[in-house]
Amino acid sequence: MVAAHTSPKPQNLPGNRFFTWVTPAGKRPTEYEDLTVGQQSTPALYAFQGWPIRFDDGRDPYTADSTVIRSSDWYSYRDPNQTWQRGYISGVNQSEKALEHSFQGAHAAGLFAFADEGWIKKGLAERYMTYPFVEYGLFLALCYAEREALSDTVTFSIVFEAADKLRHLQDVVYYSFELAEAFSGFDDSQVHAAWTGDPLWQGARKAVENIIALNDWMEVVVATNLCFDRLFGELAKVNYFSRFAAANGDVVTPIIIASSEADTARTQRWTSRLLKHVLSDPVHGRANQEIVTSWIDKWDSYALGACEAFAPAFEEAPVRPSTFESAMADVRAKQAAYLAGLADLGTGSRARA
Repeated sequence: MVAAHTSPKPQNLPGNRFFTWVTPAGKRPTEYEDLTVGQQSTPALYAFQGWPIRFDDGRDPYTADSTVIRSSDWYSYRDPNQTWQRGYISGVNQSEKALEHSFQGAHAAGLFAFADEGWIKKGLAERYMTYPFVEYGLFLALCYAEREALSDTVTFSIVFEAADKLRHLQDVVYYSFELAEAFSGFDDSQVHAAWTGDPLWQGARKAVENIIALNDWMEVVVATNLCFDRLFGELAKVNYFSRFAAANGDVVTPIIIASSEADTARTQRWTSRLLKHVLSDPVHGRANQEIVTSWIDKWDSYALGACEAFAPAFEEAPVRPSTFESAMADVRAKQAAYLAGLADLGTGSRARA
């Protein structure tokens, strides 16, 4: 006779049995934290053996002096969007498929033919097709910022914004092929000459090239996301290209801009969280406030110069649903509201904005 053997029921061990090597913002790490936090190690965090590689001249690969902004813990910043690679790629794939279907539907329905011929020739071929130079310049600046950023969570936020910029310019270039198919006389061959020589673009070009030349990665973030895109980007893309397109029978261009503005909203959320992170720092917050306020003053000047140079575009369209002055009042009000949302930002910059 063989006795039946029953294994004893395992006892539940006390305590948290989930392994984690990072400090989560909540009770447990999210998927975003699992796949983002700890990807950029330093000798002060995880890489206790020291830097495995350095620059040829002996410099450390990451140094605190890459920005004058200080944080007691850069690694405690979290992207409120919780964007990580797989989710980002999936979202981009859906957006690009939706855009392609929109183009196909517009062709099938004959929607391109609704647009005013003067708007197609001037507003799109000469003006909108030049905007990719703006996006590419900001992409280059953000590529530098993402390389120098001092924590993995900050790095990935900037990486995804840089990818957005590159995708947006590619969408506009792709759109030019659709326009060339819909309009036999469509000609955007002069956009490079416009970017380098047309007075209407020289304010934007000056601002973008100066942002590219920055050596402080946090200043790149402030100049791009708090100033230039909040003023000139909003003025050109939303108040001019999108609104004027609709008024001139162009129902396709606003679809492209709406897609890019969804990405802009995501960028605004993480930028706001990052600024609040450094401005509320218990040790460095006050000094950071003074620096950020001075940066906003500096880069608002560049952005406003770009806006003023762009003003003649508002007089070119066959149908003009708004004036440059009313559009500027709108973008200034939106920027002021955004800055006011940064509760710890210095009162001087809020009053000025």
